[in-house]
Amino acid sequence: MTKMASPNRLSASSLLSVKNWVTVVTGGGTGIGLMYAQALATNGAKVYITGRRQETLETSARIHGAPDKIGNAGGQIVPLVMDVTDKESIKKAVEHIQATDGYVNVLVNNAGVWHTKPEAGPEDGPEKFGSSMFDQSIDLWQKTFLVNATSIYFVTAAFLPLLAKSISSPTGMMGSVINTTSNSGQLRMTESSQLAYNVSKGAAVHLTRQLAFDFSHQNIKIRVNGLAPGWFPSEMTTGGSDEANESRAMEDSAFQKDMTDVGARVPPGRMGTAEDLASCLLTLATNEYIWGVNLVVDGGIVQSVAGNT
Repeated sequence: MTKMASPNRLSASSLLSVKNWVTVVTGGGTGIGLMYAQALATNGAKVYITGRRQETLETSARIHGAPDKIGNAGGQIVPLVMDVTDKESIKKAVEHIQATDGYVNVLVNNAGVWHTKPEAGPEDGPEKFGSSMFDQSIDLWQKTFLVNATSIYFVTAAFLPLLAKSISSPTGMMGSVINTTSNSGQLRMTESSQLAYNVSKGAAVHLTRQLAFDFSHQNIKIRVNGLAPGWFPSEMTTGGSDEANESRAMEDSAFQKDMTDVGARVPPGRMGTAEDLASCLLTLATNEYIWGVNLVVDGGIVQSVAGNT
């Protein structure tokens, strides 16, 4: 019998393989999180998708974890209820994975919310704009920060011991944390004054840098990076999802108009796709020489509008 040759070490199948990895994607039932889960599972990983809505998670796992979706060589998608704003809920999820697998190779902190912005804008003048800003709910600002930034800290802390065990898992790879930040966290432009969301994502960008530094300590050695999407179809950007928990992209012409209205150039002329995200996610997950970066995947928005530094 002829022995099958191993893939060349520089082939994409070798470089980007996550076969038999154990991964966790928060907010993995819909939108960008579901795209992450599909990418990881299609390439052989066991993916825990977490969120508060059990039915949504189970539906996504059943539909998108089926062999006809991820292929016979794929891994699996496992629903796991976890509220990233509840420490007890986080602990229970960690304990479940500890008992079931004993380690985590990649944690993707993806859960995010968009809650509030003023009804008026700068063009309405100081009195109307100021009043509209002040009328915003402090509670909604706090909830936005709690999910988009604070939860990254607590979820990562809880999973740290399992991530540290990645190096002794069958992969032999250091544990990795990937935070969904957003290109909005790097812009001076407020995108119609959606400050609560944008500033919370700016905090997520800086938290990613600081966790990356602390976790590079010789006693930990866990990588932390950020992935900053632009406009991708999700419940947040399109207002809903279908029976398979997927969101439909805006028509290209409508998308281009929205981008033109805010002064952004997007040469591809469309919203992002699962393929656009997948190649970035797999690179960050598998390349052990990438530390503390915030990888922007937005079709060119940050290079054409006010302020990306």
